[in-house]
Amino acid sequence: MRVTQTMLTQTNLKHLSSSYNTLAKVQEQLISGKRIQRASEDPVVAMQGIRYRTEVREVDQFRRNVSEATSWMDLTDSTLNEVTEAVKRIRELTTQAANDTYESSQRAIIKSEIDQLVEHIGSLANAKSGEKYIYNGTKTDQPLIDMAALKAFLADPAADVDSIYTGGVPTDSGKISFEVSKGITMQVNMQPEAVFGRELFEGLRDLSRLLGDETSGGADLSAQLATLDTLGQNLITERAELGARANRLELVDNRLQDHEIIAKTIMSDNEDIDIERVIMELKSHETVHRAALSAGARIIQPTLLDFLR
Repeated sequence: MRVTQTMLTQTNLKHLSSSYNTLAKVQEQLISGKRIQRASEDPVVAMQGIRYRTEVREVDQFRRNVSEATSWMDLTDSTLNEVTEAVKRIRELTTQAANDTYESSQRAIIKSEIDQLVEHIGSLANAKSGEKYIYNGTKTDQPLIDMAALKAFLADPAADVDSIYTGGVPTDSGKISFEVSKGITMQVNMQPEAVFGRELFEGLRDLSRLLGDETSGGADLSAQLATLDTLGQNLITERAELGARANRLELVDNRLQDHEIIAKTIMSDNEDIDIERVIMELKSHETVHRAALSAGARIIQPTLLDFLR
């Protein structure tokens, strides 16, 4: 078969075009850091990439849920600690007031401080995490305690304790849970009646009333210490239960961190390039391309027109 100059030229251009395409592909890999730029280049890698990215996004969402749950529990523990300290202070004041040597004026001062502590406890019951009230069950858009009603309740021995709750109804016992891992949900809120129930405020109102009653004696006040001890022990029990949940949440978060690292590593192995290998490949293709250009220059011989210029 007769090989013409045109055939040589076309063949050379074809190989140069292929070399350019190869260089462009390798350069694109180096710029993007990804093995493939389009799913059609390697459907298996593309499908695996979709699955791995879905898994990483899922783990990220679980970790955000854990973070929100942790913030909720931390705030709950902080407020419970303040309530516990307030009850301790009330007990100390009650022990002082139970001394029969105390005059009514001295007890009145103690009563005033205890009333302030009770109102402080009421304000803690209205603690918020972000825009959500944490102690009113599923009614996170409403405070648990009506502070004006609480003040009126302390001043009126005949007032119904339910009047201090927002809307004048008993507390909402709904549970708020977060999905913190696949198939695992955790309750983050405390049952309001377990911490800020009727017994707490009725017991403190009775104590305040006794301190304001000049006919009450030390024995009457001493009898209230048992009630305060029960309230304090209940708070300790609730905090212990909350602490157990927080510890489990920390374990879940640690496992999610490990899972996230593994998932991202697998995704990277599937999609990302080996930088060193691709650079070496690029250098190799550049060498081949330069050789092809040099060979082409020798193959495409001068024509008569070149000499007529």
